[in-house]
Amino acid sequence: MSLDPIVALRGPTTRQRAPGLRSGLGGVVRGLLLAALCAGVVGSTASGCPFCPQSLAPSLGEQMASAQVVVVATWVELVPIENSEKKHTRFEITRVLKKHPLGPAKGEAAIVPLERPGPKGAIEIWFGTVSDGKLSWTYRTTATGSAIPYLEKAPAADRPLPQRLDFYAGYLEHQDELLAEDAFREFASAEFKDVKAAASSFSAANLRDWLTNERIPGARKGLYGLMLGLCGTAEDEAFLKRLIEPNVDEIRLGIDGVMGGYLYLTAGKGLPFIQQKKIADPDAPFPETYAAMQALRFLWSYGGDRVPREQVLQVVRGLVERPAVCDIVINDLARWKDWSVQDRLMALYGAKEYNLPTIKRAIIRYQLASLRDVPEGADPESLPHVVAGRRHVETLREKDPKRVAEVERLFFPE
Repeated sequence: MSLDPIVALRGPTTRQRAPGLRSGLGGVVRGLLLAALCAGVVGSTASGCPFCPQSLAPSLGEQMASAQVVVVATWVELVPIENSEKKHTRFEITRVLKKHPLGPAKGEAAIVPLERPGPKGAIEIWFGTVSDGKLSWTYRTTATGSAIPYLEKAPAADRPLPQRLDFYAGYLEHQDELLAEDAFREFASAEFKDVKAAASSFSAANLRDWLTNERIPGARKGLYGLMLGLCGTAEDEAFLKRLIEPNVDEIRLGIDGVMGGYLYLTAGKGLPFIQQKKIADPDAPFPETYAAMQALRFLWSYGGDRVPREQVLQVVRGLVERPAVCDIVINDLARWKDWSVQDRLMALYGAKEYNLPTIKRAIIRYQLASLRDVPEGADPESLPHVVAGRRHVETLREKDPKRVAEVERLFFPE
């Protein structure tokens, strides 16, 4: 059998980790800020783990579910091409994990029209789809022998997700990095309610070890902090607090998830600590404050059974006083329809540290959004936030007419 070279070109030969991040306001953090600002006051909660990278490739289970043909191919040899210095590569199909009439059979030779060095016996997993009577290989990954029983034992895609996560929990930080990363991807794509439902399968001892292990990618530690918040005890409250306490002037990947897990585990008792250490302290580094803000967003979206939303709002409002995150917080408050800072924002408009276009636009959006928060059948004139919002918008039109017109055009088109 001769294979299309797409097998050699599509998909990484090894699973790639999330790229590293640098400290300061550059790189990824700057991108996050811009994304939040451009989103305006209308936001949505992305599916998947709230503290995991959202650009991960599909897991092997997801690949299995979407593929119609899945085989294990073993490297045999390089095959010389007549009158050419180039070579093709011969594989043998040693296992068929998902059959199809157009797929290869066990023992069949497969020639890839590209030179792919061995070593002999190296294992790859190939995934293919069939369309218009033709088999196309869409993804491949190198693997070890342990990946085969892993795929064979993995629960079917139609099983309830918490049951599937019970299985994958046993492979987090597996000695085979392919399996460890793949299990992480399963959790990263799961919604919080499903991760929560699988909490009985988590090992608090393992999670504590992983959170303090410098060799484990930081991108995974946000998930592990959240998981410990779901299964931990009072002992783990103290453990998470110790991890959070240092104010480090660099990005600590995953610390937002550790804060989120801590706040969830403490049922809000930890809010004063986060507020004092990461928000009210003017010397708290930006990355730490931003991570706290992400944890508070999580608590607002998913922690209603643990912490009243008004308590979350009280802390979030304090972030308005931090110019570095003020614009993003204003957008959150508008999305959550909290109009309690209308007058305070007008006092900040154009003030020394707040005299930035991003903050000014956020304040204008906030006041304009307040005018639209009118329940069906209600009289706008009976709503204090609408009356105040109208007055503030008129003031802003007099003070900064071009910017108000720009915001109306971009974010509130008629």
